Amino acid sequence: MSSPPNRIKPTLLRDVKTEALLVFIRTTLEQFFTDIENGVISMQIGSSEDQKLVFETLQKLLSHLQDTIISSKTLRQLASNAPQNSGMLFLLKKEAPLLHYYDAIVRQIQISLAQGENWIPEQLVLALLSEWILEENKSIEIYPYLKELDYIELLSKYDIARMEVKKDGKLHNAQVISNMYKVASELIDKLRKTSYKVNPTRSKKKKNKK
Repeated sequence: MSSPPNRIKPTLLRDVKTEALLVFIRTTLEQFFTDIENGVISMQIGSSEDQKLVFETLQKLLSHLQDTIISSKTLRQLASNAPQNSGMLFLLKKEAPLLHYYDAIVRQIQISLAQGENWIPEQLVLALLSEWILEENKSIEIYPYLKELDYIELLSKYDIARMEVKKDGKLHNAQVISNMYKVASELIDKLRKTSYKVNPTRSKKKKNKK
């Protein structure tokens, strides 16, 4: 298992929610760029200049995430191997809130986005960050690089593209763009409502020691 070189580990649960969202976004972007590189998908929204702006912005974001945010693969390996290793079990307990919030996001996207359904991963990433940071007013002080993105400008490229394809009669394409905002809202709503309860037995033991 490997940890990011300069991992930023939150101490407050509200910031762990942001970390969980960033774990999901890191995973999504890694798959997105791998698929682009392998020719599985291509960017088709907006002009070539718009595509270049989004591509380079998200490439830079992914670089920051790989430097500071643990990967979902590492979290899964930890959860899988912990029962056989006391040292890993200790680490798993420290990551329990993060895993709890991350799993909530994954379960929700499986509900919100049907298997095989068309989606735009790069737009979803931007919509998630925009809603979490701008609309939910979540603090991102510990992740300063998130302030570097102009979410409104970047998402406006998709809004313009949606109007253009709708005008051309490509209603399905327009609906896919609109649906990314809906999916993002559902994921953010789920994350916002998800709570993590600290193990009550641990607190009780501490009280009994007094």
